[in-house]
Amino acid sequence: MLRGSDRAIQTAFNPGSAYWRQSYEERQHCHLCFTAAERAGAVGLQWAKQGGEDHPLEKVRLLDMNKLACFLGTATLSESVQAAQTILHPWLAGYPRVAELLEAWAQLKSPRGLGTDSARDFADALRALEALKQADDDDQIVRVLSRQLFQNTKRIEALARHIDLLTAERLSSSARQQEEVFGALGLLKEPQPFLVAGTGTLELHPSQRCPIAWPFIGVSNRHITGYAGTPAWVLSIENLTTFHLASQDTNAASGLILFTGGMPSPSWCRAYASILDSLPESIPVYHWGDIDQGGFRIAAHIRKQCIRRHTFHPWLMDAEQLDGVRYSEATEATRTNMARHARDAGWEPLSQNLLPRTIEQEGIAICLPI
Repeated sequence: MLRGSDRAIQTAFNPGSAYWRQSYEERQHCHLCFTAAERAGAVGLQWAKQGGEDHPLEKVRLLDMNKLACFLGTATLSESVQAAQTILHPWLAGYPRVAELLEAWAQLKSPRGLGTDSARDFADALRALEALKQADDDDQIVRVLSRQLFQNTKRIEALARHIDLLTAERLSSSARQQEEVFGALGLLKEPQPFLVAGTGTLELHPSQRCPIAWPFIGVSNRHITGYAGTPAWVLSIENLTTFHLASQDTNAASGLILFTGGMPSPSWCRAYASILDSLPESIPVYHWGDIDQGGFRIAAHIRKQCIRRHTFHPWLMDAEQLDGVRYSEATEATRTNMARHARDAGWEPLSQNLLPRTIEQEGIAICLPI
């Protein structure tokens, strides 16, 4: 019976069905299989009254789902979900997304095409997330961590979809690029320096001072403890090419420019927050990234993780004000997601008037705050 219904599950073989497209020999083999299932108590068969010993099959009715599953050598939905729950039980309390995933499976849904048969992969993904928690937000080299956890340097990369689903805003969220997912978690291909250009001096652990030389310098994220200087503004930049060009602009020396490395890692966010904590609230803080879902999502992430006292502004992220710049049309769903992330970044006016366009940051001419 269907769940929540008294209607029987049955199939009738009308003249246009696949049953009648079989050869006579194929139908006889089909009859043998159905008869065996009937003897197992799984189904009930209704035969045509005409046709003698070779009378055809008219209808098959499901009698017992569990017996049918046993006959077929497979598991029922409830058994599959229960098996998945047993595998994922250690993480149920600490990860609400696991309960959401189990509920989706119970409703015959497979988020991102991942069903109950992927439960062990999700368990490995959760092991990786637990290891990152224990690392206290220090960046981890993905293949080194993968070897430590699974004796397989590429296992974590194979779990990118699972990790994305476990860390996304919602179970129904659109898939993100692996670099963005891993970046936010501090999973890196190789160690990344904290690149900064402009004016002032970085304060490093334990008691070092590092003047910012032209055109830029790079230091370890986790060694930054503060900043000394009087920049007219602060600007974070998403993409490396744009950062390089901006660092050599004639106006760079009046401000402070930082490269986020795409989606910034926890250690980058901690370093940036310590720099901002060293600056007066009156200094404006800007972010410049791609005009797309990922770009605005990065901005929202920076605001949540780094911005405590300062006013946070978008820089060159309003497509309406970028005349003559090549763009791509975006769907309404994409525009809605961009607007939501812009709102999460604190940019309400921009979110309300966002055009359905996406623009890569590298296609925009360098222009710095004054």
